[in-house]
Amino acid sequence: MTRKLGSLSFLLPPLLVSVFPILSFYLSNTDQLSPVFLKNILPFALLASITFTLFVLLIFKNKSKASLISAISLFIFYSYGHLSRSFDSKLFLRLHNGVVIGPDKVLLPLLALIYFFFLVSMIKSKRPLNRLVVHLSLILLVLVTYLSVSILFFQPKTSLSDTQTPTSSSVATQTDAPDIYYIVLDGFAREDVLKEIYHYDNSSFTDSLKNMGFFVADKARANYIQTYLSLPSSLNSTYLDSLPEKYGPDSPDERAAIDLVLNNEVVRKVKASGYTVINFATWWGGTNESFPADITYSQDKSFQLAGLNIATSETNMVFLQTTLLSPVIKEVWGQAWAGKILYTMQKLPDIPYLPQRKFVFAHILSPHPPFLFQANGSLLTGPGVKTADENISRRPLYLNQLTFIGNQIIPVIQKILKNSPRPPIIILQSDHGPGSIFGENKNWLSNYSDTALFERTGILYAVYFPDHGYQDLYQTITPVNTYRIIFNRYFHENLDLLPDKTYYTDYNARYKFTDVTDQGLHP
Repeated sequence: MTRKLGSLSFLLPPLLVSVFPILSFYLSNTDQLSPVFLKNILPFALLASITFTLFVLLIFKNKSKASLISAISLFIFYSYGHLSRSFDSKLFLRLHNGVVIGPDKVLLPLLALIYFFFLVSMIKSKRPLNRLVVHLSLILLVLVTYLSVSILFFQPKTSLSDTQTPTSSSVATQTDAPDIYYIVLDGFAREDVLKEIYHYDNSSFTDSLKNMGFFVADKARANYIQTYLSLPSSLNSTYLDSLPEKYGPDSPDERAAIDLVLNNEVVRKVKASGYTVINFATWWGGTNESFPADITYSQDKSFQLAGLNIATSETNMVFLQTTLLSPVIKEVWGQAWAGKILYTMQKLPDIPYLPQRKFVFAHILSPHPPFLFQANGSLLTGPGVKTADENISRRPLYLNQLTFIGNQIIPVIQKILKNSPRPPIIILQSDHGPGSIFGENKNWLSNYSDTALFERTGILYAVYFPDHGYQDLYQTITPVNTYRIIFNRYFHENLDLLPDKTYYTDYNARYKFTDVTDQGLHP
């Protein structure tokens, strides 16, 4: 038995090389991932590594060589995406006709050449490699053990009961309250932000909303400047002061905030009032299929990989982009992401035909990156497909996408109004503005300025009331008061309005809130 186990030890390095990046990815994304991710992907990765190693053994007839070749091959497979991303803006060729080649078209041949010489050296090698395999196994075993223990002892800091906001007095069932549509265009900038920073005139968009009877707040600002904070604040009609008090300002775990979306006050109230809650699921943890909806619309697709159907979820796509499949996944993911956005906008005009009273939530992940759409709606591929890569040089991509989304959402709203038997309430807003000045998450502190705040905090904010009674709304409103006003007006509550505040938070300290209400008012 011991001899048999020893004879299989050459499989250990390839297995550990496969396990390590998966555990590392899971540990760095525990705020977004559930253990289901490990359950789904680990068996496939282990089986694939064993199969590949045995195939290499069949060719080379040497266990040590098969072990090392497989381990190095799998290491390249799982790390290529990280390598490609690090060279994304550095390794490329610009041809005389303006065509840019890279980084994959440069990096892949270079890596293939290095890999070829590695294989040649392994084939020619006459040295015993058993000791190298043992040393590599020990090093990898220590690393994997560390990650496993870290995951095993990781205790979620939150639960729904921990983060539940106090429910106000129960709302009586409303028989005359209108349907409510809450449409969030992620990262859509306010009109003056576009004019001052992007030199882009978006007045035709806001004029279209005003002509339909919308109130448009010309100076509206976000309460928080990240989605995972902005949406729980607006959906609970409160500030998130309890988060730093409970979990510490430097907590890296955003799940406490996301749980507030999954157990929010607005949904509780409308359900208590007899509404059917409808959600258009995204790939973000707060507004995916876990959102507490009675009806969920989703357009998740899958693609074939080694004969298997792989769901095009954000988790799968982000992980696979760290591998050698990165060049393929970028295009697959871009098409799937674009398809989900288009599906939501195509389906929304049909919702009014449903007979029940409805609260409809559509969190549209655009014009936020990835930048997929040109202004005319045609799709971009390749370098545009990045979820968080805003900088000044990419402003044209943002503007193209914003133009397309704006041109699409106007007829969607017109159809909702036309198709509704009774005029509905429609809230059209963004959760935060763009971040071209702040740039990548790691650079927020170094790029901090009033102009960066002006860009990031200035949000689209437009509201449609059936009777056009906008006396309670005002130009400097923030989303924390939106549903307070709606519940007072249409649900006969008596909620006080909160002071309109704006908080800065960077990604190094998720709950370290800095009051910037009086900053970033101008570029």
